[in-house]
Amino acid sequence: MILVKNKIQKLFFLLDRYRISALGICLGLLFFSASMTPSLIPRSALVQGVLGGIVMALGYLLAIIMIGTWRYIQLPNFTNSLRKAISGLLFLVSFSIFLLALFNLRGSQNELRALMTMKPLEANHEVVVVGVVFVSFLTLFLLGRFIATITIFLRNRIHGRVQPRLSLVISLLLVTTISWNLGNGVIARTILNTADDAFREVDSRIDIELPVPSDNLRSGSTSSLIPWETLGAQGRKFIAGGRSIEEISEFNGSKPAKKPIRVYAGLNSGKNIKERANLVLEEMKRVGVFDRSFIVIVTPTGTGWIDPAAVDPFEIMHLGDTAIVGMQYSYLMSPLALLVEPDLVPESAKILFDTIYKYWRQLPDNSRSRLYLYGLSLGSYGSEKALSPLKMVDNPISGILWSGPTFMNPIWNNLTKNRNPGSSAWLPQIDDGRLARFTNQQNTLDKAVSACSRMRLVYLQYASDPITFFEVASAFRPPEWMADDRAPDVFVKLRWYPLITMLQQAVDMLIATEVPKGFGHVFSAEHYINAWFALTDPKDWQVEDTERLKNSFR
Repeated sequence: MILVKNKIQKLFFLLDRYRISALGICLGLLFFSASMTPSLIPRSALVQGVLGGIVMALGYLLAIIMIGTWRYIQLPNFTNSLRKAISGLLFLVSFSIFLLALFNLRGSQNELRALMTMKPLEANHEVVVVGVVFVSFLTLFLLGRFIATITIFLRNRIHGRVQPRLSLVISLLLVTTISWNLGNGVIARTILNTADDAFREVDSRIDIELPVPSDNLRSGSTSSLIPWETLGAQGRKFIAGGRSIEEISEFNGSKPAKKPIRVYAGLNSGKNIKERANLVLEEMKRVGVFDRSFIVIVTPTGTGWIDPAAVDPFEIMHLGDTAIVGMQYSYLMSPLALLVEPDLVPESAKILFDTIYKYWRQLPDNSRSRLYLYGLSLGSYGSEKALSPLKMVDNPISGILWSGPTFMNPIWNNLTKNRNPGSSAWLPQIDDGRLARFTNQQNTLDKAVSACSRMRLVYLQYASDPITFFEVASAFRPPEWMADDRAPDVFVKLRWYPLITMLQQAVDMLIATEVPKGFGHVFSAEHYINAWFALTDPKDWQVEDTERLKNSFR
């Protein structure tokens, strides 16, 4: 006991010597300990370490603010001996909690990884986490010390002109304003410009393993109105993908099949969104899209990517009597695209849909194609914003599939908020299921009381997807999906902590695709198959066909 006391006294001596707050270290350790608890997505040592360093720095900052406020309003100070006694007790408690959390870290993460069929962590996981936390916390600490030094420098220059307490407030406001403008205007802009150049280069790179399509029914072919070079990297992958007519026919028992049509326009295919949308429509007319039974208008993700797990099974299910249409609106990853140009995706989705819909509704009602919308992640957000139900009262489209909706999706938020009493936030039930239905890994689309309406809406979402279930308000209260009975893909040991849970979810969003299919933000073909079956009612399709199709994509 005497040895422990001596060690703590020595530690406090070093903290005082370098003007480090003991309360800040204690609160930082508690924040770090909470951050090591499991969340929605398993974290690597690097990710956990960076998260731990950030939250530890936040805990330290919060303690400094508390101490500064205490002194600013001139509350009585503790005696030196009492302060050290309280600090020593707090340190013992916080350090004990830290050791317990560190001891349980790998075990809880491995349980979460096992739930998602991932390999266990390596034996040195805790060592790497602590090392990364130390580096990231020290970096933020030194940055904070630098800002504090500038603040004191400014306060001393102002001190003789205004009251002492007011000089501190003014210097803090000045430093905060300068730091924000510097970070937002210089550092952030530099990072965005670098990312912009990098993604632009990736988007323009032509993969020699993807030759110009010989199929005239696809964009980029020699007969196409849209040149192959203008499609973008993800557009070229989409056009070159899918199953051949022979494979589609073979899967369906050698029934006659058609070549699936795929139409796509890249950013470089036209000068602006309207020009690209008109070009898509002309290309659709050229290849005979409106003679097909099924048309799907896709709003891709930020880079222009269209998930093959969603579109490939759809073409097989309908014997290739399909046309899938997409248009690129950015070459940046979805978070960057949303940050840089938040209005771009809804504008692009709306103009493309309105252009196609205006032509489609003029066709004879008894012979025109069945028209569907599809969007994944940011694509679902843009697709939602493009939808104008009042314009379609007399001519509704046949259905909509939105997978991995973002937490910002307006229609998704409205439906989830107004779900049937007793249904969970992670799998809502909407009225009698006539118009909108939600599903996940466990197909729940046939549990509705009523038959589907003429226009059907299906949401495919996973409870372990932080891009769907992130909430800023979770910094102050537990989210509803956590209060409900846990979904099968959400860890039972997940707990809510003020501020920490929100930060964990924010980090989870960045790694939401680093998991196997069927979890997080990575959607499985077999779950898309369930959704397409419920939406489109494929002709002469049996339950055994659904299982065979799922097996072929597993």
